[in-house]
Amino acid sequence: MIPFVSDEELIVVHQEGRKNVLAKMMELSELGTLTYLLEDAEIAGSVELSIYHQGKICRVPAAVLRNNGRLMAFQFANPSVENFREIQSKLIGMEVEWMRLSRRG
Repeated sequence: MIPFVSDEELIVVHQEGRKNVLAKMMELSELGTLTYLLEDAEIAGSVELSIYHQGKICRVPAAVLRNNGRLMAFQFANPSVENFREIQSKLIGMEVEWMRLSRRG
């Protein structure tokens, strides 16, 4: 997993019948994401995550894997080929940014 390196990594958690919740992405992998909810919310089961990448918003189906208060782990649920490519592209971009920042020492 690539650690969180930017303050701009906000995502929106969508759950049918409930209000959307903003969350901060802490970690991302091809399988899912660890987030910190920016407000208290009851989230369980299936959701959709709006993930921002290169000027586009990608909506990815996901399921709550773990819930510890505001810290939530989501597992991507059968992402489309396009979603999977966007996630991989975002991971590569995050890794490049992490390497750039770590060289600054």
